[in-house]
Amino acid sequence: MSIMKKRALKGAAVLLTLCITLGAVGCQKGEDKGKAKENQSVTSEQAGMTTDAKGNNKFKPADYTLPSKDEYTYEFLGLKFKLSDNIRKDIDGKNLAMLDDQSPVEKDLKYAMLTFNKMTDEQKNAVIDKMGDGYEKWKSELERVGTIGMFEKGMSEDEISKITKCDTHKKLGESSDGKYTYYISTKSGAKDNFAEEFNKTKVDIIEKKARPENGFVLSEKKDLEGTEAFDKGSAKDLRNLSTKDINGKEFTSKEFGKYDLTMVNVFATWCTACVKEIPDLVKVQNEMKSKGVNIVGVVTDTVDDNGNNKEAIDKSKLIQKKTKASYPFLMPDKSNFNGRLNGIQAMPETFFVDKNGNIVGDTYSGAKTASEWKQVIEKELAKIKK
Repeated sequence: MSIMKKRALKGAAVLLTLCITLGAVGCQKGEDKGKAKENQSVTSEQAGMTTDAKGNNKFKPADYTLPSKDEYTYEFLGLKFKLSDNIRKDIDGKNLAMLDDQSPVEKDLKYAMLTFNKMTDEQKNAVIDKMGDGYEKWKSELERVGTIGMFEKGMSEDEISKITKCDTHKKLGESSDGKYTYYISTKSGAKDNFAEEFNKTKVDIIEKKARPENGFVLSEKKDLEGTEAFDKGSAKDLRNLSTKDINGKEFTSKEFGKYDLTMVNVFATWCTACVKEIPDLVKVQNEMKSKGVNIVGVVTDTVDDNGNNKEAIDKSKLIQKKTKASYPFLMPDKSNFNGRLNGIQAMPETFFVDKNGNIVGDTYSGAKTASEWKQVIEKELAKIKK
């Protein structure tokens, strides 16, 4: 599922980042409740967000589906396609939910696809809590009718059928690197002649770019202009950082000067893998502190369009207490950590800062064990010592 104003709304994979941000969702396109322009942040009202009597934020999942466009270009897939006018009308009318899905970003890529799902009137108007499993339940109940996707070469059609929830597959060709096969798939028996209309989709196979560092391959061409994981050209340091932790204590870039290397672990309270990783990070901090290494967490959903998110802050405090984390859990500042937090597409994400406040080394997506993190830190320490 924001203070991350360069972000924009996308489909299934991105809805996870919705809880990070309410103004615009973390990986891709922004869309007004009516006909908003792409790549703009939206208010919580425009995004279909509501607040119940307890102050809990809710949203309409149907307002976070992918928008209708003249043409879609996915450079990391190596695909460009145009949908028929009738399919686009169904997307505009919220009769079809266009979403995206791929295999886990922290593992070898097995598949990545755009999915097309029929929505009932109840599903179009559903309003759910931003926290919890409401979105996943809503998504699982949609009727899958078609997909356009890329699958690991050699994968059987039976395996593809399980992934796509479709039973008819038309091979489109292979990726430029020879590692993947493209298919357009439909579900037999779908009403309203969907299969016939969907097969009118004009698909071109283009040069496929190498998988990005964050692992997410469903960024469209326009999304890559400053909105993909983060723009290394503009976010090089945190030397002017000034923020607070979840307990209200000030945290500035001076803290970085106390250590040779600081590990910055970006997570959200709703992210199960993130929370499960924290006890390992506690061990890492205790063992690596003597080597001049510190850890700080950044809890992205503690701030939203309405300011501080009390529910997420309280949950952060509980997580910190239960995991016995002695390192600070920071809140995003107005600059979103000099833009470094913009466009994060998979959590947890971890990067490193040296004693001068410079962002250094590699970025790491996904959780790791304590021993794995110690190996990473040793490698990053060796780099800065050179």
